[in-house]
Amino acid sequence: MNRAIKNLLLFASILLVLTSCHSETFDSAQWVPIESGLYDGHRKKMLNDLVENVLTFESGKHRGTSKEKVINLIGKPNEIDTKDGSEIYYIEEKTGMIDPNGYINLHLTYKSDSTLMSWKIENVDYKE
Repeated sequence: MNRAIKNLLLFASILLVLTSCHSETFDSAQWVPIESGLYDGHRKKMLNDLVENVLTFESGKHRGTSKEKVINLIGKPNEIDTKDGSEIYYIEEKTGMIDPNGYINLHLTYKSDSTLMSWKIENVDYKE
C-alpha cells in the first residue's frame, strides 16, 4: 500500500474518532427531563461541559456553585451516597444484550456552607 493511501486512512480514522466523541453544550432543559428512567443520552454528552464550564468548584479564594443553583440547573439528585454524603445524579444506564450492563453517575460533594467542593464520575460495568 503506498504512503498516500496509508496517510489518507490514518486521517479518516482520526476524523472518525473525533466526530464520534462528540459532546454537547450544557442545556438545563434537556438535562432535567426523565422518561422511564432513561435520559436519551443527552446527560452523557453534556456532562463534560457541565463540570468544566457551568459548575464552579471551591479552589483557593473561589467559592463553588451554591447547592440551590445546582438544583435549579440540574434538578434534585437521584440519591445520596450514605458513605460520603455526596449527591448522585444518574447519567446513563448501560445496556447489554438484554439487561442493564452498568451505569454512569455523577457525584457532587458540598462543603458545610452548601457550596460545591468536588465532583466524581462513577463508571461501572457489569461482567457479562
